[in-house]
Amino acid sequence: MFKKKQPLADLAVVERQIFNLTKLVNINSMINSTLDMGRLMTVIMETIKDIMETEASTLLLYEEKENDLVFKVALGEAGKELTERYRVRLGQGIAGWVAETRKPIFINNVYEDRRFDPEFDKITGFTTRSIICTPLLFKGKLLGVIQAINPIDRPGFTEEDMNLFKVFAEQASLAVQNAIFFQNALEEERIKSELTSARTIQEALIPDVNMRLGPITITAKSVTAREIGGEFHGIFRLDGDHIGIALGDLHVKGVPGGLHASIVSGAIRALAKIKGKNPVELVRLLHLIMEHDERPVRNASLLYGVLDLPESKLRFLNAGVAYPILVRDGVARYLRFGKRSLGQNIEEAKSVAVSLMAGDLFVVVSDGILRIKNRMGKHLGLKSVMRFLERGFDPSEDIIESILGFARDFADELGIREDISVIVLRVD
Repeated sequence: MFKKKQPLADLAVVERQIFNLTKLVNINSMINSTLDMGRLMTVIMETIKDIMETEASTLLLYEEKENDLVFKVALGEAGKELTERYRVRLGQGIAGWVAETRKPIFINNVYEDRRFDPEFDKITGFTTRSIICTPLLFKGKLLGVIQAINPIDRPGFTEEDMNLFKVFAEQASLAVQNAIFFQNALEEERIKSELTSARTIQEALIPDVNMRLGPITITAKSVTAREIGGEFHGIFRLDGDHIGIALGDLHVKGVPGGLHASIVSGAIRALAKIKGKNPVELVRLLHLIMEHDERPVRNASLLYGVLDLPESKLRFLNAGVAYPILVRDGVARYLRFGKRSLGQNIEEAKSVAVSLMAGDLFVVVSDGILRIKNRMGKHLGLKSVMRFLERGFDPSEDIIESILGFARDFADELGIREDISVIVLRVD
């Protein structure tokens, strides 16, 4: 007994199903062949048009920061008009509805659907008749939305098209997420590279100091909690008998702080050639320069002093939160002279002078070291630093490294999360 022949229309449907399944088998390797986001978008859109047999296709990526969708790639008659030019709010149009509800949908005769937004047709001159749209989801997270528009030689989309489109969307979502991971990794590497370069520049502009001038040894070091930071030190030879000493804190961390610190440090170095022997005048001029900057730094701190080598005398002005400590005969004294900030009543600021004697230790620390916390939430504080300085140091001991080691031991596993600058004058 002969079986009844299948209608040609049914055979065409079966053939199309087999064709599409074959395409889906090859799609995975195709869309995972690149991690370049631009190339991947193009491949996905070309594949959508091929599989769904449509006039156009559109990919919109979700930007979490802006909470909207942005056209990244669009192929077909309106492709050039849509590439990276238009944004869609969640809930706006078919794509916005799909992104907001996380539900796939196909609509034939879109102008009869209240969710359809005809604005893009008006902008591009393209006429949309039918849309099939599904979200790109990765573990429930919205990555974007893909659309196929206007089936060719067919009156509209069907449930079979929807099933095929959803299978494709699952593969596309994985490929897009892999590309995002890769793109983020490249961006992290780029940032690391830029930070390394910035740190190299900052270290060149603010190098560690270790010099001996007669009976006085001067050491200085700035340590950042991140790659670069907003604290700095400077030791400037003004002439054969005078040394300029600066310790500053812009109270800005990271790259912005590092850039400003390098600029301000350079400005001080330049001013030191003109007014370096007058702490009050130098700080006043620096204040004026910073106030006239397009983006002035507020609440900056600076201790600037001039060491007179023949007289072993240090005259300094403290405008901010640097902490000068004089250790004499085993007793540490905090020299509490100065203003809160570089910008507060600087015209009224006065310098003070300290005569250094044999055996003296003059240490200036930034407030970063005082703010270091231990696991109990307790700050290291000024008194602890002063007690540590009173313990005495061997002639060959690196005092700054000993201070930093003391701070690290206090912070323990929390680590040092503050920028630190230290200047030490040691008199034999």
